[in-house]
Amino acid sequence: MPSSYYSKVYEALKSLLATEQFTISPIRTKNKKEVEDGIWVFEDFRIYLATPFLELVTQNVLKIYESLNSLFDGIYLKRISCMTQQPKTSGNLLSGVFVQKDGACLEYDRQPEIFSEMLRRQLLSIYYQRFGTYPEDQRFFFVIKDGLKKQHVVPSRIEYFGRYEVFASTELLDMFCQLFCVK
Repeated sequence: MPSSYYSKVYEALKSLLATEQFTISPIRTKNKKEVEDGIWVFEDFRIYLATPFLELVTQNVLKIYESLNSLFDGIYLKRISCMTQQPKTSGNLLSGVFVQKDGACLEYDRQPEIFSEMLRRQLLSIYYQRFGTYPEDQRFFFVIKDGLKKQHVVPSRIEYFGRYEVFASTELLDMFCQLFCVK
């Protein structure tokens, strides 16, 4: 696969879902080799998609299937699975965490406290879009404990990976785990 696979998959999904409120993981597989101009994958691989707006995925599942199948020569989509994930206060980020303030990407490694606060506000906004109200308990604090990795492959996002920990209300923790792929 070309090194631009991530941004191509992201743009295709963004167009189909008509929202940016989702994340995707980089390729997950046991059989992968990174090379200068891309990635060699052997046999099966997975890309995880997370969104709090699951209805957008289910309404567009056939379009997603067709679009992703035609995206790369020789690679076809075998199946799409929908799974829920239990909220986890700690674990590994499979998709990158990102935050924007006034249209600009915030950098976790420069100002983790401000990043966490803006992430809290982003989750509150998504919660309001989803349920039409704000949760009573709005506590939320996010930290990457170790393994910090920065990725900037989509122009509108700087994504961060690593081992995370969240201190939050049940509602915002759940919203966090719906928006980001965690393990």
